[in-house]
Amino acid sequence: MDQEWAWLAVWLIGLFSLIGFVMAAVANLVRKDTREHDKKFVWRMKSNWDKDIK
Repeated sequence: MDQEWAWLAVWLIGLFSLIGFVMAAVANLVRKDTREHDKKFVWRMKSNWDKDIK
């Protein structure tokens, strides 16, 4: 029975570590996202896409 609790603890620690890693990566991505990057890449591509439709 004690071994089952130990495995549960190991799995939970691993699971929450993975969740924390993903949350940190997303937070870093959001923090580094700037309007200049959007103007260079996202908005330019959208304007090209609009030209292709007409």
